[in-house]
Amino acid sequence: MLSKIFNKLLHYLLAVLIVGYIVFEELVWERFAQPIIRFFSRLKLLQKLSTYLQTVDSKLILLLFVALFLVVEFQGLYAGSLFLQGNVIHGVLVYAGKVPISAFTFWLFRNVKPKLMEFIWFERAYLYLMMLIDKITHSQTYIEIKNKTAPIKQYIKYKMNLSKGTFKPRVEALYEKLRYLLKKQL
Repeated sequence: MLSKIFNKLLHYLLAVLIVGYIVFEELVWERFAQPIIRFFSRLKLLQKLSTYLQTVDSKLILLLFVALFLVVEFQGLYAGSLFLQGNVIHGVLVYAGKVPISAFTFWLFRNVKPKLMEFIWFERAYLYLMMLIDKITHSQTYIEIKNKTAPIKQYIKYKMNLSKGTFKPRVEALYEKLRYLLKKQL
C-alpha cells in the first residue's frame, strides 16, 4: 500500500517535472534562447572571443563556465522563490534576465566543450545528464504529456505569429537594433 502511494507521488512529480521541461524546451528555449544564441554567433566580438578561448587554459575555462552556470541556476531559484511569494512581475523579470546569460553560457559551452571534457568528472556528469534527458524524453509519461500539450503549444505559437506587430518580430527588431548599436560601438 505504501509503495503504491509512493509510486503514484513519484509519477505526479515526474509529470510536473516533464511539464516544466516541455515549457522550458518548447517556449523559453525556442522563442528566446535560440534567437539570442544566433545573435551572439553573428557578433564579430564573440567570434574573436571564441578564437581566443581556444588558447585559454582548461582550468580557467572550467572556472568561467561553472561561475556562469551557478549564476544562471541561482537566478532560476530566485525567480522561482519570487513566483511562490506572489511577486510574479519580479519573478518574470529575474527569469527574463536569466535567458541571455543562459544563452551566452550555452554558446560558451558549445565553443569550449572539448576543453571542458578534458575533466573526467565533467565528462561523466555531462554524459549522465544526456542519458537522463534521453531517458525522460523517451518515457511514456513524457510522450503522453507532450501529445496532450501539443495543441496548447500550437495555439501559443499561432498567437505569437499572428501579424507583423506581434512578439517575435519585435524581439527580432530589438536584436537587430542591438546588433547595429554594438557594431557602432566597436
